[in-house]
Amino acid sequence: MVSFNVGLFLLAVPAFLVQAEKIRGVPSEDAVQRELRKNYGYDEKLGQCRGATCGLWGDPHMITCDGLGFDCQGLGAFNIMENHMYKIQGRFVDVGNTEHNLIKGWGLSEGASLTNDIAVKFKPEIDEEVVPVFQFGFGDLSRHDGTFPSEDGCTPYQYYNPGDMSGQGRSVEKTLQKCHDRCEGIEGCAKFSYWADGGCHMNSEGHTERPSPRNWPRSLSGPKEECGNPPTEAELKDDEERFKTGKIGPQCPLLMHVDGALVDISAVGKWGFYYGNQSSKVQIQNINNHAISIRYTLDNDDKAEMHLVVRGHGPGELWSCHFDFWICLPGSEQTLFMEEGSARGLLGTPNGNTRDDFLDADGKIIGIHNHANNWHKTLIDYCYNNHCVTHDDLLLTPPKGQSFDDIKCEHVDYVPFDPENFSCVLTPDQIHDACSHLPPLAIRACELDCCEGGCGELPEVIEEIVDVKTLSEEKEDILYDDPKPRAEACVEDALQATSDTVCPSTRTEVVQLLSTSGSMKLPDKDIFYGIKMDAGGDEVGRTVKFKVNNPFENSSDIYVKYGESVFGHAFMDPKCDPFVGTKSGCDTDAVEIEVACHDYENVAPFALVQVYFASTSIEGTTEIDRCCLEGDEYHQDKGIVMYSFEIQCACPATN
Repeated sequence: MVSFNVGLFLLAVPAFLVQAEKIRGVPSEDAVQRELRKNYGYDEKLGQCRGATCGLWGDPHMITCDGLGFDCQGLGAFNIMENHMYKIQGRFVDVGNTEHNLIKGWGLSEGASLTNDIAVKFKPEIDEEVVPVFQFGFGDLSRHDGTFPSEDGCTPYQYYNPGDMSGQGRSVEKTLQKCHDRCEGIEGCAKFSYWADGGCHMNSEGHTERPSPRNWPRSLSGPKEECGNPPTEAELKDDEERFKTGKIGPQCPLLMHVDGALVDISAVGKWGFYYGNQSSKVQIQNINNHAISIRYTLDNDDKAEMHLVVRGHGPGELWSCHFDFWICLPGSEQTLFMEEGSARGLLGTPNGNTRDDFLDADGKIIGIHNHANNWHKTLIDYCYNNHCVTHDDLLLTPPKGQSFDDIKCEHVDYVPFDPENFSCVLTPDQIHDACSHLPPLAIRACELDCCEGGCGELPEVIEEIVDVKTLSEEKEDILYDDPKPRAEACVEDALQATSDTVCPSTRTEVVQLLSTSGSMKLPDKDIFYGIKMDAGGDEVGRTVKFKVNNPFENSSDIYVKYGESVFGHAFMDPKCDPFVGTKSGCDTDAVEIEVACHDYENVAPFALVQVYFASTSIEGTTEIDRCCLEGDEYHQDKGIVMYSFEIQCACPATN
């Protein structure tokens, strides 16, 4: 059994590109024959087709038939694949205005895109007849920019204080509407708040509005009469198109063109056929209102097949409507697919060799050079410079009333994405938690999709890839940008994210000593490090996280007393954590403490922390709070000092 390494499905740029300037030409005939004998990559399966598989998904991420992956988040009409059997083009459209506001500042506010249309030309004749050109798409959804229909009446980035009404707590709901319905069924519930992580909170009439920090999950709130009611069905403007559309996925307005002419598919339901029937040599089927299967039967009875899987949350919604696209090149045609110079398009050369998948517009193998150590910039330029559809080569039919000028490639700036910002739908911590368990090559796609609101699709997409695509596991074939790791608390034994470094845009220290109990002056060293500002959310409210350093020469017993959120973060309970025998200096494995913040109107949120140190390095003594001790007293022969601190919970720019 072939094992699957999900880490190789994204940004798998061949290692030979490190030496691209030294390599010229194409693989030798001997090398090609060796690959043919191995039947490399042509034993995969998609539906009834057995051969080499490849495709694209998300916003969008490419996976070639050789297992090479990269992002192509351009805008416009692109050549996806061309060979002796297929000519395939796709139209990648911009995300909506609201998404732009969400992702503004992280570099893709002009470049994130979704696959709106796929056009397919099958070149061979079947039963001596020319096969029509088929196109599936969602029409022009750009008019849905702005407020998402399901969010009409809701206020974004707002919640209520207290977080929950009496007798109710946080639940996790899949949609805003389900949270609204929960409120409808609870006596006394007048309004509610809903968060991108699924958090749903019930509130009574007297609860007050509060702005939610932008580095929390995106929130929505409002009165139940106004917020979360089912939207009216979003329809296309044009009556002619409206009556010829079908519906698929989350009420996506599916359009089908045959040889450029729009056809009526409104009567095709689950498992029905858009073209042909079960016995036809050319058949297109609705797969449970979730996907579209296009299947061709060759003269030798082998199958060539492709799947268009509908994704997204619906017209005008966050993540909109878009396709994941998978294609199988039948193994009986392997020799023709692998002929030198026979392939064009984003999906490269299906010959089992990741070293030649980057092609120019004419299908010539090219080397690409990493610009300023930024593969993402390099690859988006590669897409625009080599695979934009020209006017004379256009296969796609533009939406009604539009022309080639409306759908052609739009060159835009592309700047590296950094999840450590405050513009994503989920928090940086949530993005890291969702993606960090994946191998490095998978992390980038996961982070991008989570930031834009598509994090929930990732498990199903990965399952699809496991079923569809066998990928190379050779490390020497891979070159990629390292995803930005989570900030380390220690670098070469030096404390990181301390009082004066955690907010680089300001010189103001975020930790202030309030008082001392005992005769030992506070050492001139940082007490707190690995500080994570405003690390809370709808479940625990504003918090700050940190680790505690022992500033004394000898080991110390440390007791940290602080407030912990309870009852929907409306109240605080005192808590004290002991750390016995803590050595001096930075400790990457030190326990991270999460402290609830005091949050008042017109006052920057802050946390109060008391730290007791007991050590032979300390002169004098004071009493340790009994809630920190298992017994009534501290019995060891050590000096004791207590420091009381105020810690800011957010940098000035995000207060």
